[in-house]
Amino acid sequence: MSNVKPKAIVKAICTLVLCISTISYAALINSGVVYKTVHEDGTITYSDQASPGAVKVVLDVPTSTIKSNVQPTNMPVQTTTKQKVNYVVSILSPQQEATIRNNLGEISIGASIEPKVGGFFQLHINAQVHESATGMFRLDNMDRGTYQYSVKFIDNSGKVIASSEERKLYLHQASALIN
Repeated sequence: MSNVKPKAIVKAICTLVLCISTISYAALINSGVVYKTVHEDGTITYSDQASPGAVKVVLDVPTSTIKSNVQPTNMPVQTTTKQKVNYVVSILSPQQEATIRNNLGEISIGASIEPKVGGFFQLHINAQVHESATGMFRLDNMDRGTYQYSVKFIDNSGKVIASSEERKLYLHQASALIN
């Protein structure tokens, strides 16, 4: 055994492995028959087993198929749905059924939106509409009386994305008739 050189053993093993691989590969190429089936719905199936209407496919390039022993796991399907944002318009002032005493007929109404978004505020007060980018409204020369009002928020595309509840306020002015 001392006459056998380790390099010769390695070379003989490599040659043997190469020969076995070549023979296996040739057998795989010659036995690999593939069938193509076009179904009524237009889907195409390729298989190594013939089915009704299947056509034998000649492959120009040798192919090999590896079957995995790993079982597929049920992964949760990830969907990219747009999460709906719940916008809220709040009237900051005046409070519900507030009484405002102002002889000049000035009314100030403030509103905000959460979460912040691009767009503008629209004040609806007794069939009049006023707009503001900041949510602050200053109305002048208003007559005394009762006013119903609400605020809407319009986004940059022109869509109403939130509205406040309707409120009522009373504007009082001094009268020259009352002493």
